[in-house]
Parts: sequence; structure tokens; C-alpha cells
Amino acid sequence: FPDQVGAYGTWQVRRLYTNTGRLWNQTINENTPGVITMNVGTYNTLLGKSYSEIAAESRTQHKSQGFGSAGRRGDAPEYFEFVKGENAQKDIFEGINTSWTRVKGGEKIQPLVEKAIREFNMDTPSASVPLLLQIRKEINQLEPSIWKSRKLADVNVLIQNCLGLFAEVTADNYWVAPAENVLVSFELLNRSGVDVQLVSIKSEDLSMDSTVSVSLKNNLPLAFKSKKTIRPDKKYSDPYWLSKPHSQGLFSVSDPSNIGKPENDPALFLTFNFLVNGEALIVNSPLIYKWTDPVKGELSRPFEIVPPVLVNLKDKVLVFPDQSPKEISVLIKSSSEKNLIGSAKLILPTGWKSEPGSIPFDIKKRGQELNLLFKVVPGKEEVTTSLQAIAEIDGKQYDQSMLMINYDHIPVQTLLPKAEAKVVRLNLKKEGGLIGYIKGAGDDLPAALRNMGYEVWEMKNVEVTPENLKRLDAVVLGVRALNTNDRIRFFMGDLMDYVKNGGTMITQYNTNFDLELDLDKIAPYPLTLSRDRVTEENCEVRILKADHPALTYPNKITAKDFEGWVQERGLYFPDKWDPNFDALLSLNDTGEQPRNGSLLVAKYGSGHYVYTGLSFFRELPEGVAGAYRLFANLASLGKNKKPETAKVKAKAK
Repeated sequence: FPDQVGAYGTWQVRRLYTNTGRLWNQTINENTPGVITMNVGTYNTLLGKSYSEIAAESRTQHKSQGFGSAGRRGDAPEYFEFVKGENAQKDIFEGINTSWTRVKGGEKIQPLVEKAIREFNMDTPSASVPLLLQIRKEINQLEPSIWKSRKLADVNVLIQNCLGLFAEVTADNYWVAPAENVLVSFELLNRSGVDVQLVSIKSEDLSMDSTVSVSLKNNLPLAFKSKKTIRPDKKYSDPYWLSKPHSQGLFSVSDPSNIGKPENDPALFLTFNFLVNGEALIVNSPLIYKWTDPVKGELSRPFEIVPPVLVNLKDKVLVFPDQSPKEISVLIKSSSEKNLIGSAKLILPTGWKSEPGSIPFDIKKRGQELNLLFKVVPGKEEVTTSLQAIAEIDGKQYDQSMLMINYDHIPVQTLLPKAEAKVVRLNLKKEGGLIGYIKGAGDDLPAALRNMGYEVWEMKNVEVTPENLKRLDAVVLGVRALNTNDRIRFFMGDLMDYVKNGGTMITQYNTNFDLELDLDKIAPYPLTLSRDRVTEENCEVRILKADHPALTYPNKITAKDFEGWVQERGLYFPDKWDPNFDALLSLNDTGEQPRNGSLLVAKYGSGHYVYTGLSFFRELPEGVAGAYRLFANLASLGKNKKPETAKVKAKAK
């Protein structure tokens, strides 16, 4: 086997080394030519964890995909094969200078850094402050460079941490509009015996420039409050990469210095000027909001600048399958301390109208909300476009909504997108009225089905019974329902009987691992799930059976219905299936083999079973018209009524 390694190629060789590392450990080690060993299972005595355990905790933070991972302990050698560059012998970072000698003039700094590390006393960290001040002085003498800027900031943070110098400013609200007041609370504390003097506090955003002279004694807090006014021209706290319209996969950022930042700079910060042993120390403290949760204790979130009035549309996608009017809900919310009097209206596509044309509002205090209802009558023509909601106060228009992302494992994220909704006017036909939906990992299919005009029963597991299933025109399984619903094995037999007796069942994509039931139980006939997917959302879709009912009734499906899809075509397609299944579509990414398993339909008994890896869970919430037409056809399977003339001829015969 070792003699054949080269035939596998570089990437495969690395994988073989890793997956069989424990078996090969006797024959492949740091002395093997062209191979470097790295132990990624090292135990960090200061942290009390191995790096493998830390990596598992990091992966577990990938909450949206359910990537929780168990930690691994003990040695874990990884093997790296030399491919290109200077051939390292012991360490993949060999030959890379990471010391101060790489910076011109840094020769004087390196021995000081080594001395600071060597003499650091964790019981009295403030004893390192004089040496850190000396290091900072040497860095200041260097020529301007990115390293000078970064290391000056690092040393200042080290000085502050070694002093235990606490400087925090909090606001009485987490949202405030420009030109309005905010009550700021200050808390300062020097937790060391080093002489620290507060000299001044400044903030351009709050028009604050106070000169003071206060000595911060060891562990004696200094606290006070002050009401300040935010600059009227202060920008809103919208993420910088979303402040302008963006193209597919490419954001428009006007300030190049922002590129690469994972989040916005603080909306407001205050600058504290201290003297430490007579040397200046500048500390920038962001303005934050803090509160105490009865269960979680002290919590904080960023302070943000937002419009005085926010306009939120309840629905982000609205489908009009005919000319029937729909009621549109607009939520008006105040973030201002002032009494807001104005009106709200909708900006509609040409030929559309709303009743009434505008609605007045009067909001008296911050946080108050009003729900305004408009009846929208669509035009006759098929179109995919958008409508916009606007609030007008004293001649000024406000058109931003608010979206909050709030999870325990990340800071609160506030987005201020335009108050817009995508609207789709299409002549959509469907059959049936009541659809049962069984939840999987989570998708927005119920809302999309209601947009089509269906009544949706979001069924709990205990409600999936033969009696209830008889009431349904179709059953839809949410994405990865077979992976995530641990009770599905107990009623899958009832679902199959429902299909056999004339029902229609649509199963969306599942992965081929962690299935909650045996593979031969997920469909009425055998099929094998794979990891096949098509990521190019604009790839050609070839229709294999143009006369199949799923592509002809009640809506005629053509290549045009696959235009405008987003993000991908689909994923985890079956790659093998029983002849009872009809494969309706063929598609593939550039340079790959055709994938024909994206949409499989089988007649079972007197009903229909559908298995599809097409990404309806992405397309329907985005208002993709063709996806709506195709899904309506799937839900309508088995309900194709013969024309009356055909019935008359049959009787006559």
C-alpha cells in the first residue's frame, strides 16, 4: 500500500494519512521524507482543555445546521505532505519570521518582550506595567506601518488589563434616534496599586469634551451619570455591507477600511484619557446597553442609532394567484422619545391600487406600535416586482424596517432593510384545499402554501392518524423530516397507506445519514439517497417527460419556469430508484454528469408519492414564480378532472 500512495494525488494522500493515522503511526512519523506531523490533540494546561475539545466547541456553535460535535481527547496526529515552497523539516511554519526582527528597528523591542514574558507575575500583573510602558515607547519610535499600529493597540490593551482598569459607559436605551437624548452612566475602576489619573472624557458623537482631574484609587469605583444629545447627522447602525443594494454574491462597500470587519464599529464610543505613572493611556469604550435577566444574570447588547419610526411589512413575499385583493399588514413602531404624527402609505406597481391610499398615525411614546391594514388589488398582468411601505412625518419619509437576530451564542444583530416585500402576480392554478404539513428541520413552506391559496394544517406528530389523513388533499414533509423527526417511524406506515388509498405525499430532501427509519421505509419503492447536488441556480434544466401530469396540470411547466431560481437548484438527489418512479428532470453543474434524480414521482395504489431534492424551501420564500407553479402541480396530483365532453362520449359509447 505505501508504494501506491503517489497514485492517489496530494489531497487524497493527506486524507489517507489522517483517517488511518493511528494505524500508520508506526511507519509514518516526523522522520518520513516529505511528511510533517502535527499533534492537534495537544492539551493546554492553562485552558484545561485539548485543542480537539476546543475545536468541538467551536463547531457546535454552527447552530443553524445542527453541527453539534463531541470533544475528543488524547494525541491526534495529522500528517502534511510537502507540495510546494520551501521544504520544511519539523514545522509547517519553519522559515517564517514571527519575531520583532522582521520589523525595521524592532531589534530593541524583542529582548524587552522576552523579559516581560519571563518576569510576568500572574498574582501581581500590574508589576509589568512599567516594562510595558517602555515597550510602547520603543514601538512609538518605529516608522509608520501596519505592525506599528497593531502592536501599539495591543500594548495599550495589555497595560489596561494588567492594571485591571475598568472603563464602561452604558445607555438607558438600546435604540435612540439622531438628535435625541440619551442618559449615559459611567463606571471607572482601577484595580491595582499603580497611580492612575483620569484627565479627560471626549466624544464627538455626543458633543462631549470634559477636562477633569481625578485620581483612581485602588479598587475604589467612580460612578456618575450625564444626559447627552446625539449628533443630528449621526448615521444609522445598519451593517455596513447591507447599507447599499448588492448584486449576487458581491456587496458594495464605500469605505475600504471596513472590508473584513465582522461587524460594524460601535455606534458611539467615548474616549478616556488617563495618566499611568505619568504616561498617557487612551481607552476607547463603546456605549452599550445592559440589563439583568432573572435567569441569565447580567446581559448586554450594542447601543444603536435607528430611524425615529420603523416600518415593517408582515409578509416579505406576497403571491397573487389571481386578481383577488389581499390584506397587507404594516407595523409602525416608534424609537423616538417624541410624539410622532404622520401617515403611512404603500408604493405599488403600475396598475395596482390600495384601499385606503394612506392611513394617519399618532404615536406618543418610544416603543409604541400600530398595526395598519391596507387592501391591495393587483393588476391583470403577470409580474414579479416589489411593493414598498413608507411613513411620512413633517414632510420627511422613512422607509426602513427592523429585523432582529437574537440568539444566546452571538451578540444581538439589528438590521435595517428597506420596508419592501416581493410581490408575484401569476395566474396560478391548483387543485385541492387542505394540505397537511409535517415539520422537519424547519422551512417556510406553510407560508408559501397559504400564499398559493391552500389551507395548511401544521400537524403535530400525534395528529398524524389515518382518520386525519383522510381529510387532506396532500401531505408535505418539511426538509430533512426523515432525519430530524424521531417519531416519524411510528406513522410512516399510515402515510404510505394514505398514498395507497388515493392521497398525494411530497417528501422534500433528506440526507443519507442519520435517517430516523430504515432506507427501505422512506418510500413505497426502493430508492437510494446520494450527496448529488446542483449548485448553479441558472444551469439548464432538461425536461425528460413533458407530458407527465406533474408537468402539465393544472399549470403547464416549461423551461421558463426554471428561470430566476436562487442560490441552487437542489441537493441530496437520489442516484438510484425503482422503475416505478418517473424521473422528470435532468440537470447538472458545469462539467459534471447529468443528475436525473431531482424530481421523482411514483404512482402507488391509487395515489402519488413524490420525492424531490429541488430546493423549494429556498425558491418559494423568495417568490420564484416557476417554483410556485411546479409545486402547485405536485400538490394537485391525482386531481385532474376529465372534461365534461369526455364524460358524455363515454356514456354514449
